[in-house]
Amino acid sequence: MSETTPSTTTHVRLIGGPADWREQLLDHVTDEELAGPREELGGYLISSHVPPGHPDPGARAVYEPDSEPARADVWFFRGWMPTGPDDLELRRADHHQAVTVLLDDGCLPVEWATDDGGLHRVERFLAHWQASGEDDLGADVWHVHSAGHDWELRHHGPDMWEAGRLPAT
Repeated sequence: MSETTPSTTTHVRLIGGPADWREQLLDHVTDEELAGPREELGGYLISSHVPPGHPDPGARAVYEPDSEPARADVWFFRGWMPTGPDDLELRRADHHQAVTVLLDDGCLPVEWATDDGGLHRVERFLAHWQASGEDDLGADVWHVHSAGHDWELRHHGPDMWEAGRLPAT
């Protein structure tokens, strides 16, 4: 008979995505799993809020952590699997302007200011993609909701942010 050490589970916070998963905590992931390779973490979650008109009504909400040194216990909505041609996450802003972004203790954008004094507070995270590393000039991208509109925030490096309004749905 072998003895096993019980695993301790850790809460994983979900950021963005459909209403049934947004800001939820998952508690099935062990400390050992979170300490493992990042590419083995994440989930394809069943959602009752698949976008209307999506070609696969059983599409899964994809959540993954960012790569190190980001926290392994914070997973971001990346989009739907399979993707649909009209998924909101495929939208891109046509025009961006340089902004100053305030981050919280977890390095999530809280608000941004424009050069003309405009201030926008993040009301809800929609989705986030980390620069892939395949493109040295790639940006981390955030889709957020603020003041009745969806916005794209792009982070190109230390203190280099820009914002653009996403096309309406």
